[in-house]
Amino acid sequence: MKRFALALGFSLLAANALAQEYKEGLSGPAADPIGHYIEQTKIDCYKPAGETKGRIAETAFQTSVFYGSFLNGTAQHALAFVTYQYDVTGNAVDQMALLFKETDGAWKPVSRALNTIGTDPRELAWGNDTITYTGTIVGPSDSRANPTGSGRFRLRVTEKGMTFVKTGR
Repeated sequence: MKRFALALGFSLLAANALAQEYKEGLSGPAADPIGHYIEQTKIDCYKPAGETKGRIAETAFQTSVFYGSFLNGTAQHALAFVTYQYDVTGNAVDQMALLFKETDGAWKPVSRALNTIGTDPRELAWGNDTITYTGTIVGPSDSRANPTGSGRFRLRVTEKGMTFVKTGR
């Protein structure tokens, strides 16, 4: 029992150390509001005591921020992908997308999509109500630890929110 408690303690310390690495990916004019959102917003998570709520910052360890405008509008938007460890015991890593909009010089959160796929997002394309990107995925011969495949993914943005839509390899 003592070894389990010690191992769990090390796991939680490692998760806490990783949780601060997300700040390195925050860039551009919306960096501070995105960071504040990550620090303050609580989401469902799993801790040794069971299912609970925790601040995104407690388990976030990577962010990527992209800027652009939808084709049918002129407002500047920021899209942040946040990789976090849903299960602090080390069993589940997930990614979410946060959308912010610049209005009168202030960046405000618009929506959030949980469970997005495609790590290392890149090649973003802003459509009328969609954002399409390429992300790294596990290929046919890959191990989960070293994915080399890629896929194309889409986020659909409506007045009701943002949803993740897989579009294919």
